[in-house]
Amino acid sequence: MPQTDYRITLAETQIIKAFAILAMLVHHLFYENPEYGLGAYSLAISGKVCVALFVFLSGYGMATTFPKNVKGRLNAAKTFFFFLGKRYAKFYMNYWVVFAITVPIGIFCFGRTLEIAYGTSDGLLIKFISDLFGLRGFDSYNITWWFNELILVLWLLFPLFYLAMRNMVTSICVTVFLFVNPGGILDVSEIFANCLSIYMLPFALGIGMALHAECINKAFNAIPQKVLLGILALATFVFLFLRGVPLFSEFSYFRVDPFATVALALFVVCLCRTSKLKFAPLQFIGKHSMNMYLTHTFVLGYFFHDFIYGLKYPILMFLTIFGISMLISVVIEFAKSKLGFYRLQGRVASLISRQIISTLN
Repeated sequence: MPQTDYRITLAETQIIKAFAILAMLVHHLFYENPEYGLGAYSLAISGKVCVALFVFLSGYGMATTFPKNVKGRLNAAKTFFFFLGKRYAKFYMNYWVVFAITVPIGIFCFGRTLEIAYGTSDGLLIKFISDLFGLRGFDSYNITWWFNELILVLWLLFPLFYLAMRNMVTSICVTVFLFVNPGGILDVSEIFANCLSIYMLPFALGIGMALHAECINKAFNAIPQKVLLGILALATFVFLFLRGVPLFSEFSYFRVDPFATVALALFVVCLCRTSKLKFAPLQFIGKHSMNMYLTHTFVLGYFFHDFIYGLKYPILMFLTIFGISMLISVVIEFAKSKLGFYRLQGRVASLISRQIISTLN
């Protein structure tokens, strides 16, 4: 009997990203607005899992694409260096496009000056530059960009986690340690990025699941596919429910996220294998998830707050912010394609890739 491969493909990554960005929109719409009903509020609390989903996928993708045939410590160090450099280059090129569009619009069209955004007129240039490099956390021009600092620091930790998660025993030990956080020892990491102590676990889990994909395949193929799909669907529902309606103080909110993330990701994979469907609309949304993440708060929080919340009905509010964010992303991508952005990005990536190949050889 043929074995099913449960590795997360690129298409499935985009589907999971779609769930993540939709969850982010719901979270930001309603988590501070319980007046729209318990249902919307509970969904908003569950929607915070979006951060763990993005972090998990980042770790998984990095571990999957990192070269496996590296020999020698010096070559490994060089390979990690260029591998991360390629990752950072792609991120900054896309981020700077959105930054160059939204910040001037915010300043000159909507009166969101740097003084207002940064809370003071002191050291504006330094604050602006640090924001340009995604390092201002919750003090960014757009508060949602706090995630930039988190993911940039997590990428720096990738070599450490990659090496630690290669061995099954050490990967289990690392997972338990990150979840328990004995004595709050990980809290000191918050000086590098907000919430770093929380999101190291889903990042490490993504890396570990990619490295131990064969073990996961072996375990999952021992279970009938439809039974596995049901188990993963139930697990996803239970974990997201506990995230939105915390019944247990020691297993609620952020502590549920790693389990909900893994369950949802594997559910998507199993659903795609079982149904044979492509879920093209979700893949399309996933491809635009970064632009939507970078821009939706301008629409929702800074530019058209009164309009969005003036719609009153939660579903209408959600569809509106989703539609506007998607439209903005489509326009940005159209402009980038016409201006040769991806040709430039491809050349930069190719240049760095050649450095990686020369190191391996």
